[in-house]
Amino acid sequence: MSMITNRPRRSGEHRTSAASRERILDAAFEVICDEGYSGATMAKVAKKAELPVGSVYWHFENKDLLLAALIETSFERWHSQVASTHQPLPGETFEQHIGRIFDPVDAGRQFDAADFWRLGVILSVEKSVREQVARERFLKIRQLQRAEFASWWRKILPAELLEQDPDLPERLSGFTLALQDGNAIAGASGEAIKAFRPMLASSLVHLVAQAKAQLGAARAAEPARKGRKPALAKA
Repeated sequence: MSMITNRPRRSGEHRTSAASRERILDAAFEVICDEGYSGATMAKVAKKAELPVGSVYWHFENKDLLLAALIETSFERWHSQVASTHQPLPGETFEQHIGRIFDPVDAGRQFDAADFWRLGVILSVEKSVREQVARERFLKIRQLQRAEFASWWRKILPAELLEQDPDLPERLSGFTLALQDGNAIAGASGEAIKAFRPMLASSLVHLVAQAKAQLGAARAAEPARKGRKPALAKA
């Protein structure tokens, strides 16, 4: 589902700088979805936006700055739609939270690889691309998203589990984005996993269950260690 809706052109919109910039970004998103990263040129964006090429260059000096603005704006729009509804609810367990935010039934809430994320992943893995500003912008956004996941899960994971394994939220968030990146790359070749969200949710729940089991085993072993007599030194 596209985050940026395809709307009819309003009368006089091309005369308004902010509206023209928004229309260019909308057009760039559509062109990239249709033509891919390499096929998205400033001329094609201008044609899709029904604006002169000079207008596109007036707002964005080059393709790099256009893609950087597209990634940042798309993320802000997407994040504003989901951030408030995806934060942990009072009394919600980790398992309940994961099931809710990765709910496969609610296709309107895209927490998996959206098109702008796919573009960012392509830019981030190819260090030789010219669009270095866009690449750095995406990597910064990725760091922010990873930190947000970790902060959410640190609030709802059991305290005793965090005491035993304080780095668990960071590892879970890193795992989540690693799988999301992989699905984004698969999507670029038309092989994105349709059941990605429930599979990701199951994996996260399993990892936490495994951590809980390890904590339980460690606790069960403590009395045995404390009650064990030290071995006598050999003469």
